[in-house]
Amino acid sequence: MRVKEIYDYIDSFAPFSSKADWDNSGFLVGDIDADVKKAVICLDVTADVITFAVKENASLLISHHPVIFKAQKNFTAGNPAFTAAKYGISIISAHTNLDKAADGVNDTLCKALDITYEKLDESVCEGFLNVGEFSENMSPAAAAAFISKKLGGAVNYCEGSTPIKKLGICSGSGADFIDEAVKLGCNAFITGDASYHDFLDAKAEGISLFAAGHFETEVLIVKALAEKLRNKFNFTEFIEYISVSPVITEK
Repeated sequence: MRVKEIYDYIDSFAPFSSKADWDNSGFLVGDIDADVKKAVICLDVTADVITFAVKENASLLISHHPVIFKAQKNFTAGNPAFTAAKYGISIISAHTNLDKAADGVNDTLCKALDITYEKLDESVCEGFLNVGEFSENMSPAAAAAFISKKLGGAVNYCEGSTPIKKLGICSGSGADFIDEAVKLGCNAFITGDASYHDFLDAKAEGISLFAAGHFETEVLIVKALAEKLRNKFNFTEFIEYISVSPVITEK
């Protein structure tokens, strides 16, 4: 199995051409024609992930967050991309293209939260927004507790003016889409990150806003993507690297 075959398969269900303009998803490090017997699936490419890949004798990393994101003026020891290349490890990063893909990050989040959802097309929030509802009616407080239990992290939230009915959902950093969700009739919104001013604006709009953690809303894709790749490729071993959030919450 070659790296290119795996890249092409990911491209078939999460086209790299659909990534956001500011994103750097794609084949980022290594030799696209290299053989792959073992691949590691991860959320972020860190020094620990590369050490793990070397120990497992893996020749490919498939990450959600791009290992090279902003323009770089050097490529030196200590840089994760440099270290991967040093050990002959190629890297594919599927970021915003996988966020919006069918059964991608946002869909996986909805399934984890037992939300019946509808995917919106590219004409609405570039395809990053899902809308839906919980399987049963919940107050904002009950919803926050439910989300925390399902995702295993702390949830910051504000209470809207009405019981939760229709939800906007965007994994990761999706607070920019709150206004569009309100226009679509949503009175609650779930995302990973939200600022103080996002909460102020949501409160003024009368919408409940839940910030469940960037890590917690996206790490779910590691298992889902690994299972998808295993079902497609029988002769390559796909190993899940489940990291822990770098954010520590004092409780």
